Amino acid sequence: MGSDPLAVTAERIRVLYGQAGPVLAANLINGSLMLAALWEGAAQWRLTVWGSGLALLILLRASLYILYRQSDHADAKLPAWGRRYTAGAALSGALWGSTAVLFLQGDDPLSLMLVSFVIGGMAAGAMTGLASHLPAFYGFLALSVLPLVGRLLSLGDRLHLIMGAMMTVFVVAMLVIGRSYNRSLTRGLQLAEENRRLLASRESEVRARTADLVAANSRLRDEIVERQRAERALDEARAEAVCANQAKSRFLAAASHDLRQPMQSMFLFCQALRYHLPDDKGRAALLMLERGLNTLRDLLDSLLDVSRLDVNVTRTKLTGFPLRPLLGEIVDAYGPIAATKGLQVGIAPMPEVHVTSDRHLLGRMVRNLVENAVRYTERGQVTVACRSIDDKLRIEVCDTGIGIPAEQLGRIFEEFHQVANPERDKSRGLGLGLAIVQRLSVILGHRVEVRSELGKGSVFSIELDRAAGASAAPGMAAEEADGDVDIGQQGQGKMIVVVDDDPMVLLGLRDVLERWGYEVVIADGADQALARLGSPARRPALVVADYRLRSGRVGTEAIERIRALSGTAVPGIILTGETGDECRNEASQHSFDLLHKPVSSHQLAFVLKNLAGV
Repeated sequence: MGSDPLAVTAERIRVLYGQAGPVLAANLINGSLMLAALWEGAAQWRLTVWGSGLALLILLRASLYILYRQSDHADAKLPAWGRRYTAGAALSGALWGSTAVLFLQGDDPLSLMLVSFVIGGMAAGAMTGLASHLPAFYGFLALSVLPLVGRLLSLGDRLHLIMGAMMTVFVVAMLVIGRSYNRSLTRGLQLAEENRRLLASRESEVRARTADLVAANSRLRDEIVERQRAERALDEARAEAVCANQAKSRFLAAASHDLRQPMQSMFLFCQALRYHLPDDKGRAALLMLERGLNTLRDLLDSLLDVSRLDVNVTRTKLTGFPLRPLLGEIVDAYGPIAATKGLQVGIAPMPEVHVTSDRHLLGRMVRNLVENAVRYTERGQVTVACRSIDDKLRIEVCDTGIGIPAEQLGRIFEEFHQVANPERDKSRGLGLGLAIVQRLSVILGHRVEVRSELGKGSVFSIELDRAAGASAAPGMAAEEADGDVDIGQQGQGKMIVVVDDDPMVLLGLRDVLERWGYEVVIADGADQALARLGSPARRPALVVADYRLRSGRVGTEAIERIRALSGTAVPGIILTGETGDECRNEASQHSFDLLHKPVSSHQLAFVLKNLAGV
């Protein structure tokens, strides 16, 4: 039994409108920030006209969303609503794309970085906000990014040509990922529709057969066989749904690797731009761009959290680290979001304590709790605190929100369960945040509790162990490095061999390392690296290699071959976008350091500074 194409299309459009709130909020916030950043450097009358156009368009799209909410959502009427939303998305894309023509100046690195970052961020956000309806996604992506690509290519110099090429690769990647996301969503909706129809059909058959049994006992055996056949069909349908969900998880894991490559290039070329900025103001803007890239990397990791948990590939890395900087990062990230609602987000006075946990996964738990508190708090404040309980520490996220009814306290950690959202409004989230917190608490062994009073707020707490020492464990240095790590000319002519089959990553690493005083030999594989080292071979001080190379080769093999040629145990770093166990195990087996793309220049500098002799 096939699914109804109209029903599937209608459900995709419902998903599209469900994301309207965050999409409009992103337009408003990013537009306001860009106007503020450019106000002193561009023609203010252009900014005024552009900002007015953005405000009018947001108002029109918000009105469309309100009309949609008040309308009849019958399947037959939703395609028209999809066309209206597509028109609004296209206008929005054209408006954002116009910034490349209006505000991007070839001799102004600040306008180049700001316009490129904002348009790239809006295009990346369009994948989740618009890819459920491909006409809207294509329209926004093309009209927002292609003018920037054309503008960069038209400037003609090396830096702008490279950035234009990067943006072109970015657009292609977004198109591929958006289409894959749409296909996965469509297949899931088709399976759901088929399951619904199949279930309705089988239920009708069971009722009919039951009536026949009452009338004629002689038909009992046939009815049992029919019922068993129906149950097998339902089991097969459920198995297909599980397979579709696992395929989605595998796709997201693969998409992670493909997205990390261009992001790595962006990190490296940000460092290259640093040497072309003449003043502190430009460098400060570059620092904000790098922090934005760090946030984008964290969002990519968050997107994959559920998939990793679904396929049981999440691995913990327990270390000792200071708690206060982690909580500070989270509070700083959600401060602007809370401010738009008139809320305050802060940290209660706390001692300088160290905890034992996985820093990334613990951060994911606290972020989800803070995000949940901000979402369900309309007035007052959200406070993050840390309290000592005997030999344990307790992180508490306290809010003055709506509270949780006592009868729902036992269900709030279930997937897709949301308090005060019975209509399943997708603009208020999917109800996965607390479920992820619960599952991570089991993985990390951290007890999670909740106290709440209806109408007065809630307190979520995470109980974990205090660290035995006060210093971070090895391996945390690269993850916690932030800000400028100035190594000057520490390279002092030492040779580093870089092996990667991505030309943009090779060029970026070469530029950064040469600026730091290293002699750099780049190669797309082990054979090319050995040829460029010569015979007799020069001895490098370090080898940095991607894990996946061409023709099925791997980076660990390349490092070992360079070691054999040079006759010494050269230190090795595996720099990879792979997040699975295979590369981690191989790197550990050969005693190589492992860094996951994208790694910022600050993190790379920090690692090199702490490698003996490099």
